Amino acid sequence: MKRTRSLTRNCWLLLVWAALTACSAKKETTPAGKYDRGVIIINEGNFSDSDGELSFWNRSTQQVSHQIFQAENQRPLAAIIQSVRLYNNRLYIITNRADKVEVVEASSMKSIATISDPNRLINPQDFAAIGNRGFITCWGPFSPTFLRDNPSLAVIDLQNHQIINSLRLPAFPQGILAASNKIFVALAGARNILVINPETLQTEASIEVPQAPQRLLVDANNRLWAVCSGGFARINPNTNQVETTIAAASPVRPNGKATMNADRTRLYFLVGGFAAPQSVYELPITASSLPISPIFTQNNLYGIGCDPQDGSIWLADHNGFQGNGTVIRLRPDGTRIGTLATGRAPNGFLFR
Repeated sequence: MKRTRSLTRNCWLLLVWAALTACSAKKETTPAGKYDRGVIIINEGNFSDSDGELSFWNRSTQQVSHQIFQAENQRPLAAIIQSVRLYNNRLYIITNRADKVEVVEASSMKSIATISDPNRLINPQDFAAIGNRGFITCWGPFSPTFLRDNPSLAVIDLQNHQIINSLRLPAFPQGILAASNKIFVALAGARNILVINPETLQTEASIEVPQAPQRLLVDANNRLWAVCSGGFARINPNTNQVETTIAAASPVRPNGKATMNADRTRLYFLVGGFAAPQSVYELPITASSLPISPIFTQNNLYGIGCDPQDGSIWLADHNGFQGNGTVIRLRPDGTRIGTLATGRAPNGFLFR
């Protein structure tokens, strides 16, 4: 009898423990925010109109919502969007023409802060962060002949949303990336990647790569890839050494628009300028030479991304900057899935 009572008591204790555990797990579950599950489409906008905005493709409904910044904040973005980066559940919307950074909560798109500085945030392009510091590449003011001869790196305190420093750069920059507790800056106006200490702002190294590096990506082996108009360079971020260089050759010259596939073993990149059709090429990270044939070709391609959830390739069609643009979705082999209507001059994507 005592043994039966003991077993019964143990069963009740087990049931109570299971119920408490279930309740605890339920409490810890955070419901998804309005913009947590989908794709943010970056619409650069037209320079003369400063009408850059964001669209959102919802994974559940398969529908696109437009002008989501204005919808959530009751004011227009009123700028030209160069890039949007996610850090600590905040989006940093980097814009020029208005020369500001809009900081919003990623889940709700609600405004947190607007960062601007007429002397140290001029023609900003891209953003990366380490700890409580953000770093923005800036072209600086244009000279009378439209040269970018005063480029810089702006440093932001991410807690109070203030620019706290600015570092003069030797050539105009484009892409920026944080890796191995360092800041890597692609100098598109030269053929170098600067390695900067995020605490001291001292340049630790200047890595020579093919001409005009623009985009920095990370592969499955945690190696950096510099996407240059002169080709590609694979860099070990721990040693700051170039491990592989793949030189560009006509007609396959990257235009700086590139992305990694879902498992980061292949690069997809665009070739071609405004006066000719653009093509999508695929480059394995183990390659030693450029591919010969594209997987897709069309006019007006202005941006590229890859959805890590299904591996689909997303292409931005600017439609000649005449009215709204289009997003083209492809399978990894280049076959078309379909299209989505978007805002004006789409130039990139943020997958969530």
